[in-house]
Amino acid sequence: MKSTDLNLIPIFVAVFEEQSLSKAAVRMEVSQPAVSKGLKRLRDIYDDPLFHRNASGVEPTAFASDIYPALAASLKNFSSTLSASREFDPKTSKRIFSIACVSVASYSVIPALIEQVRKEAPNIAFEIHPLFTEDMEADLRLQRYDLVIDLPPRGRSLLKSQVLYSEELSVVCCKHHPRFTDSITVEEFLNEDHVVVSRWHARGSLLNAEDIPELDQRNIVVRAPGAVEMMPIIAGSNMIGILPKSTINDFSDQYAIKALPLPFGQDVYDLCAIWHPSRTSETGHRWLRQLLFKVVKES
Repeated sequence: MKSTDLNLIPIFVAVFEEQSLSKAAVRMEVSQPAVSKGLKRLRDIYDDPLFHRNASGVEPTAFASDIYPALAASLKNFSSTLSASREFDPKTSKRIFSIACVSVASYSVIPALIEQVRKEAPNIAFEIHPLFTEDMEADLRLQRYDLVIDLPPRGRSLLKSQVLYSEELSVVCCKHHPRFTDSITVEEFLNEDHVVVSRWHARGSLLNAEDIPELDQRNIVVRAPGAVEMMPIIAGSNMIGILPKSTINDFSDQYAIKALPLPFGQDVYDLCAIWHPSRTSETGHRWLRQLLFKVVKES
């Protein structure tokens, strides 16, 4: 591929995402013949048809689906260098920010953030993702996510992080649990069946032995995708789990659950905003982080 062919990347991305040559042309503000010409050049370069016509437009070949993530990431990375070099005006910007977060943040922090953004930047949109990542550093470097909200990164990491707020953790069980009234010992805790928030693509949990050594002795029966999915399971059984005390209190009227003090020395954990260092000075990204911390501080 010649350097002059790099302008074909946005054509490919637009056709792939719109599944239509005419819609891709409108999106790129060019003529449909220009899109067709660019697509023909790409087919020659890759020696693959890339797209097949169907009743509603076009559909990608298997090869096109394979190369899309890399080309989309390269286009996004290039676009971000342009936006980083310009002043960011939230009142006129039409950027789409992508945030991945643990489930407790998705219903507590994110709604307040979006409400504030709607006041200051009415044209900005969001993609909110569950924290399903196998490699957070790569996902942030490739800008699949602009920001991650999670527990602090473990071990050595190039990623930047800043504490958003701290949460007091509690044991959660059904309101009328036959064995627990208002407390639980470590031994009792380990003798129960457990429901946990699962880490994606890992037979583990959000909190593990790196946080509390005794947790690796739990009998985990259910791995749920998030806190909200844990609560009805716990409310309808004698299984127990660990959740932020505020989450248990917020949902105690909806689900028959209650909080017990965590029977370990530490019960306060930090939730952090995490990002790639390459985004630190980007004006739009810096605006998003500042607004997020403002919202958390005021809530």
